[in-house]
Amino acid sequence: MNGRPRLGPEKSTAIVRPFGTWPLEAEEANSILAGGDYGLRVVWRDHLAWLVGERAGSGIPLGPAPTWTRLYRVLIRLRSTRKRRDPDWLALLTGALDPYAPLERQRRSDDDWWNLVEMVDGDPMLRMHCATSGARPGSDAERTAMPNEPLPAHPEFPGGTIPVTVPALLGPCSALPRTLLGEVVANRFERDESALHYFLEYFIRPPLRAFRLVLENSGALLLTPRVGALAVELSPELQATGRVVITSAAGVCDASRVTSADVREGVRALARTLDTLAGGFESFEFGERGARSRRTRSAVQHVIAAELRDLEADSADVLSGQHPLRGFVHTVPAEQDALLRRVLHTVQERTRKRRWDRRVPQPMVVVDLDSCGLVTSGGKRTERFGDPEARDPFAPLCRGGHLSAESEDRPGRAGGGIPSRVRPGEFKGCAVDGGAAQWRTGAPLWAGSVHSGLPRFVWDVRDAGGRVVFCFSGDRDGEYVRKALDETGVPEADLIHVPEESTESVAEWTVRRLRELGQAEVVAVFDDKMARDLGRPVDAHGTFVVALSAGEVMPRQRDGGSVNGTAEQRTGAAAASVIDSFETSPRKRLGRRSPVLSNTHSLEELHVAALRENRSAQRWAVRLSGSETESIVANVIDDADRAAERTACGALAKFPGSGQTGNRWDDRERVGAVVGALHHVFTRKQFLKGSRSNYVVADMQRDVGDCVARGEPVEVVLLGFPVKQSLNRLKAYGPLPDIAELGGLVRLRELQQAVRRVYPPGLRINVLTDGRHFRPRPSSMIRAYTRKLHEYASMAGVDGYVSIRELDTVAAERLGPRVVSRRPEMFHDFRGCLERVVADFDITDNPLRTLDQVQERAEKWDGAEGVTARSLQLFREMVMSMVYSVPVPVPSGVDRLDWARTVYADVYNLTDTHISPEVRQARVAVLRRAWHNAIRYLSTMRVDEELGYEELFSPRVRLTVSAVTKGRCGFTYLGGSGLLPWQGTGVLDARGYIAVDFAVSLLDQGFVPAYSALLGRRQPLMMVPAQYTELPLRGTRSEGTRLDGELRSRARLRRK
Repeated sequence: MNGRPRLGPEKSTAIVRPFGTWPLEAEEANSILAGGDYGLRVVWRDHLAWLVGERAGSGIPLGPAPTWTRLYRVLIRLRSTRKRRDPDWLALLTGALDPYAPLERQRRSDDDWWNLVEMVDGDPMLRMHCATSGARPGSDAERTAMPNEPLPAHPEFPGGTIPVTVPALLGPCSALPRTLLGEVVANRFERDESALHYFLEYFIRPPLRAFRLVLENSGALLLTPRVGALAVELSPELQATGRVVITSAAGVCDASRVTSADVREGVRALARTLDTLAGGFESFEFGERGARSRRTRSAVQHVIAAELRDLEADSADVLSGQHPLRGFVHTVPAEQDALLRRVLHTVQERTRKRRWDRRVPQPMVVVDLDSCGLVTSGGKRTERFGDPEARDPFAPLCRGGHLSAESEDRPGRAGGGIPSRVRPGEFKGCAVDGGAAQWRTGAPLWAGSVHSGLPRFVWDVRDAGGRVVFCFSGDRDGEYVRKALDETGVPEADLIHVPEESTESVAEWTVRRLRELGQAEVVAVFDDKMARDLGRPVDAHGTFVVALSAGEVMPRQRDGGSVNGTAEQRTGAAAASVIDSFETSPRKRLGRRSPVLSNTHSLEELHVAALRENRSAQRWAVRLSGSETESIVANVIDDADRAAERTACGALAKFPGSGQTGNRWDDRERVGAVVGALHHVFTRKQFLKGSRSNYVVADMQRDVGDCVARGEPVEVVLLGFPVKQSLNRLKAYGPLPDIAELGGLVRLRELQQAVRRVYPPGLRINVLTDGRHFRPRPSSMIRAYTRKLHEYASMAGVDGYVSIRELDTVAAERLGPRVVSRRPEMFHDFRGCLERVVADFDITDNPLRTLDQVQERAEKWDGAEGVTARSLQLFREMVMSMVYSVPVPVPSGVDRLDWARTVYADVYNLTDTHISPEVRQARVAVLRRAWHNAIRYLSTMRVDEELGYEELFSPRVRLTVSAVTKGRCGFTYLGGSGLLPWQGTGVLDARGYIAVDFAVSLLDQGFVPAYSALLGRRQPLMMVPAQYTELPLRGTRSEGTRLDGELRSRARLRRK
């Protein structure tokens, strides 16, 4: 080992075990620590062994009888890993840990195997979760790697990693008090995380994720990950890396030519491997192997369902045969996803018009309960291969022995389709009495479930501002219908009972009556009979008319193309629209796994529970050097300056009289030209939010005319940069400003540079921060955020003309202490008034109904105070916004992000019997906090109006970053982004644009964090696409991946 003795000369490598409870001697430990460049050493003081050196402070005690286990765990806690790669040492450690290797004779490598090797090496997403144990002959990797070394190398462990086969991981070891799996789980850095959750993320999810990604790759392959052909990657300190290692003994086959037998064998192998791992975890966690844990099996099934959900259509086709995991395979047809999204988009557009004109009727969706709502017992339903919810948690995922496919695979039901795991509450039974559903005699028995995706679709329509009406006929009791919908996840449904004597279909009668009454605009109708009679997707009124498929397999197509030769055309100009269920895909599909932004405005628009986790992204993070960070910032600033020059040139060409100064009050022509040029600059697409018609030249003349005539800088006022919304970790990665805020300040620089070309005095930009104005926040959080923001302002070169100050501080200076001193009493009065108006409501008693009732009261409000009426009008929208920006109480031993996903999966559902009491309590706490925060926010807005906060600067250009109204100039910091910089996580997308998106969506899409010295190791400066990361050269001691140089050079702000 580079001249250093690996072990003492008297020690034999045949008996030395450098792990577990084997006694640790200082000489041996220091030899290994020095050889690995840890920067640490073991010393004896006061009869105790101490670890001293880098990051160890004054020393960390190892005890009077230290062991290798104790040393490794201290190294892991210090985040210290081997920096120098030594193949001999890795081989020694591998041999000591894994006497089973090689468990199977390596099969002959074929073209499919080498295709897999190349796929793993070239796919940044795949290599986060798996490695291969060999390199193609003649490649650089083969010349530098030791036999069976995991490739590509893991960037977080420059000293190399070792593969340990599953039998060795689960088998007995004399040097350990338990199995190696138990030792690795106990070594976890995340001490607050439960052993079960760690096991799921590092041992169950990786083989599942690898199986799916290999199948969904453009060169799709089907893996057969047998127990003996699969290994787990460990660091030299025996820490799990989150990757599995696939050996050449694993079966690999081109997915385009697999047979049903190949699929059955591959999935059985995967199921047996997962079952073996789960059994090994239970054996050391719960004792004897026979004592199965319901919680463990249920948790494993939950991970399986999450990983096999929302597959690409052709991947789901490959897995559509008989096999043990058939009940977990799920996809959403592309046409169905597009159609339902068009319906929701139409509802949003109608709602947008209604906000400005209350005479516009509310958009409405009509659903026929018989054909498209509740599922009839023994009747039509979109069948699924098997329901994961019904699987026995105690049963193994795959039985051993030589069972037939029929007995082993146990399909849950006959029929076609792709299975679905839905949000809690979607498949729950209705009230029963003596085994029979409580419906009137003569009516078809309903099975107590709704069609898949219906509860989420109803919520999406309501969130978009519309209503869903369920219609039914016959002698059914409306109360029982309502109760059935309540218990299946559709609370407070609007019901219409159609008279039996009507000759029209139930939906047709309902639509006609709604149109006659003029109470609503019907956007879509879901009814089989109406769609069949109409024969086309849209009726004469422009209403979507949709049928639900009658239980058969609906063609699963991509981009309108047929799959497996099926060419049946289900939609088109002359055919009715047909869907398989009410499900939509939780993510965009603009190509195979190419990471894209969600382009959403709120977490409400995301299917948070359906987004996949990616803990491995943290281990494959980019580490930016100081020079790389500086080059990114410089590129962004240079591009903004060039854009400002182009904007100014356009303004000067349109208004040639601008660009000069003067002090003549009567120089109206010059002033008019300058005002026109300024209006041209402020309303360019990179700056403007909303329509140009909201802020016309006359508005600009009103705001800046006098300043321009006097030749003074123009005052600009805008709110911004309160604090990073990171309390629940779904939005932002951390509490400090990242590249999104930096980009926002560069945008202000671009605005100033463009203005100075057409009006040399330029702008004085007053950014008023409101971090503590509308709701209380810790002072330390505000100070840290503001301090870093001022640092960014200096980097962007805007600190000379951009003032970033707290709103209340500026108000005290400009309004005077006498005015501001009235604030506490006014706030108390206004808050008390609003609390009294809503005192009889309880947000925890059917939250959605409560919010609707508040909205109804606002519309009927006849109180003496009009301001209270305006507050009530905003109350529902404000509460629903606050819900996603309040802290979430997190139990101990639970991952914060995972817990937040669970809470927000259906945050308004407090009656679900399938959720734990802890989840329900967390949802109650979130809703109550949001309710009180909304009252505080609206009361603060009212006080601001009374005290004249709007006129702190006058005359001035008031830039509005939220809802834009007539007479105000809308402003966007980051081009066409739907979020403000502080509402999410900064990202550098594949085009090089600086944008902002929710952290939970970025992780799902395949972005990885990029760290810089600007923010340190605790929070990334930005997220970047995994496809633009590069592995460090083998043998280098740098941790982390590198960012592609071409992407760095393209970094710039969005234009629109």
